[in-house]
Amino acid sequence: MDILTHIFIPLTLIYVLRRDFKAKHFPLALFTILPDFDVLTGIHRGLLHSIILLAPISALTLLVEYAIKRRLKYSLIALFFLYSHIILDFLAGGVPLLYPIINQGVGIEFPFIVRLGGSISIVDATPRLVYNYPQPIHEIDASPSGFGIASSLMLHLG
Repeated sequence: MDILTHIFIPLTLIYVLRRDFKAKHFPLALFTILPDFDVLTGIHRGLLHSIILLAPISALTLLVEYAIKRRLKYSLIALFFLYSHIILDFLAGGVPLLYPIINQGVGIEFPFIVRLGGSISIVDATPRLVYNYPQPIHEIDASPSGFGIASSLMLHLG
């Protein structure tokens, strides 16, 4: 999933759910791309997609804000953005939630196959549980998808 999609789907969702979401909160949306920094280790959907590392990061984020401000506002928004990335990747092919202890990832795939011909028919639209493994990565495709562009326009026009 591309960066724009990871940023603008949860940004749109939080904007709709929290009418008190202000422009000063927008930089917190950068937490949506934090998990993809695991490519710096040479493996995509690896360590930073695992709750083994994300749980302590989450706890530290909450503790720091509470220690400084005696409330939890920005850290909760940041963690919403962070975990939205994991959920979106789970829905787009799988996430190794216990990496590096268990290398196998799990997710849901939503095929939508339409047959065109004499008539139009839906061949397959059944969600499937899928399993995968983190893969070594040697290059990063930073090009935005049509979906990412569309979701960013939705936020802008909404």
